[in-house]
Amino acid sequence: MKRLAIAFAALVAAPAQGTAPMSCESLAWLSLPDTTILSAAVVPAGTFDPPGATPPIEVTACRVTASATPTSDSDIRFELWMPVSGWNGKFLSAGEGGWAGTINYGGIRGALLRGYAGGSSDTGHVGGNADFAPGHPEKVTDFGWRGKHLQAARSKDLIRAFYGERAKHSYFSSCSNGGRQALMEIQRFPEDYDGLIVGAPANNWTHHFAGFVWNEQALWNTPGAWISPSKAAAIQAATLAQCDALDGVVDGVAEDPRRCKFDPASIACPAGTDGPSCLTPPQVAAARKIMQGPRNPRTGRQIYPGYFTSAAGDAAAWPAWITGPEVPGGSIQAFFGNAFFGRVINEIPAPGVWDFSTFNFDSDVAFADAKAARNFNATEDNLRAFRRENRRGRIIMWHGWEDPAISARDAVDYYGQVVRANDDSEDFFRLFMVPGMVHCSGGPGPNAFGQGLAQQPPLSNAPEHDVLSALERWVEDGVAPKRIVAVKYVNNNPALGVERTRPLCAYPKVAVYKGRGSTNEEANFTCRDPHGKKGHRDHDDDDDDDDDDD
Repeated sequence: MKRLAIAFAALVAAPAQGTAPMSCESLAWLSLPDTTILSAAVVPAGTFDPPGATPPIEVTACRVTASATPTSDSDIRFELWMPVSGWNGKFLSAGEGGWAGTINYGGIRGALLRGYAGGSSDTGHVGGNADFAPGHPEKVTDFGWRGKHLQAARSKDLIRAFYGERAKHSYFSSCSNGGRQALMEIQRFPEDYDGLIVGAPANNWTHHFAGFVWNEQALWNTPGAWISPSKAAAIQAATLAQCDALDGVVDGVAEDPRRCKFDPASIACPAGTDGPSCLTPPQVAAARKIMQGPRNPRTGRQIYPGYFTSAAGDAAAWPAWITGPEVPGGSIQAFFGNAFFGRVINEIPAPGVWDFSTFNFDSDVAFADAKAARNFNATEDNLRAFRRENRRGRIIMWHGWEDPAISARDAVDYYGQVVRANDDSEDFFRLFMVPGMVHCSGGPGPNAFGQGLAQQPPLSNAPEHDVLSALERWVEDGVAPKRIVAVKYVNNNPALGVERTRPLCAYPKVAVYKGRGSTNEEANFTCRDPHGKKGHRDHDDDDDDDDDDD
């Protein structure tokens, strides 16, 4: 073992090319900083059936399982799978949504199918909840940022040992908490990746989760305020009746829901009555609060943005995330908000219950910021360090406008901050907003564009259709993406065929119908600035006659 440790030290110091590769099995004896290799073995194609709904992995690969222990209370499990043949010379890390707590085998499988070495981490705990947090500040740090960094660093060491050369490029792709992880890597460890896909990032975590509690109070602190699925559907229908045509196409989708000025009072029930498709006074007040988002009661300052209503009735939107079943704490937002403030902030051990109804949006938010913002929030807008470390480094951020889990306004706000803080932001950072998409996928609009979800594949892996390929072309060939075509499958099921395609435009541009041809075909739309402003010139790409890019 000592000889292998010395050999690896020499390997790390040696030039990138020409180092003798190690066998998969010998990696089990490799000595890495604060890391124990638990196993290393070749897994033949089709023999590993991951837990959950992920299909068997169809690529023969060297599977390495390991534990990183930067502190005495750390146990960060991670896995790296490296194709035995056909490696594309690159590394792709998957992120982990929610509270993580498990390996993202779906992300690893997707990476392998495209020739990457693929990896994931449980971020230092087991189980998809926050029960690990009380009394374990080091585990909280591991989840917040340390686990993903160590996974990246050690995975690149293993790649070099196995193949005898460094990965030519390292990429990251994920959504939700995974999007937060991506921004945390960019801001804290700019050398880890040179290309990152940041999907619907939960990067304003402490304020974002305060917004969850705000919505819970809006629905449950006042008797009769809860909004049923049928009432959420009525809110959506009324919103679209008022706003669908604002983008020039009546298709059940708002291209930019910020343009809509829907007021829930417009569907108020007649005085003294109730019904499945109207709102009582307490429900009108609750809907308005959800749309407005929390403010500090003392200063009036916005804590977190509110949510849109033009897809509120979608089963994966308000009924799942915001309103939930007719019981306090039943929504997905409540699950996360109560866990964060109960387990992480107030450190109440499971199965203890935290009382959301008394949360103070002045003092309690300040306390959460003081205790947890450093570990959880990835809101730094000055990204010059990333530019220094990765002159070819590129970032594509995307977000569904109708996301009921993470407000789309927050992504737009953060992007605006980056633009103001970095004079060259358009050279390395672009945002694509997805009309009609809810959280990470799904919803009434075109919502599949290669964002890492095997059940929602892009039309093809070409850069015009696939966000990962678009990022690769930007990093490796210098061709910046101006539009990516998203597809809406019938009932969001690829097996049923294509219902509609639509271009996603680099923000602030939006897709505008040309006035001729089917509105279900992306070729009949152009990307234009809604305010008529001239955009930047893409020196690395020919001007598209269909796009108003100059």
